[in-house]
Amino acid sequence: FKFAKMTNVSNAVVWECVKKSNCFLRKGIHGGNHRTMFSAEPGNLYNKHSYKFSGLRHENDFVGVQANKDDTVDFIKGSKKNVGKPAKAATHYKWKQNARRSLVSVGKQVASMRPDLKYPAQARMAAVQKSLRVKKALSK
Repeated sequence: FKFAKMTNVSNAVVWECVKKSNCFLRKGIHGGNHRTMFSAEPGNLYNKHSYKFSGLRHENDFVGVQANKDDTVDFIKGSKKNVGKPAKAATHYKWKQNARRSLVSVGKQVASMRPDLKYPAQARMAAVQKSLRVKKALSK
């Protein structure tokens, strides 16, 4: 998933345009007037509607982790050189290996792009791998 590149528009301007309403925004009411806002963006690690985690704001350096049907974990990384080519904009890495080794690999990949998202990406990867282990245990 990738949007076409907008020339001469900063990430801050893009966020100001999409933060109030976009098709990925999920609003929920919990505990009175407090609104919890979530996001269903493919490039959003925590599914939080915030500037830091937004996959819409970061057009070329987004990160995603998801589970596949064949009990593997997909790590999705944005590519800076293919921003204008939606089919090639994201690189998918598939991991079937040991959980600890994959956490180290994800940490290295994300740290090279966005050091601030290293620990959230590793936490998301660990959560997805744990869900796959639970799914395997229940199916036995």
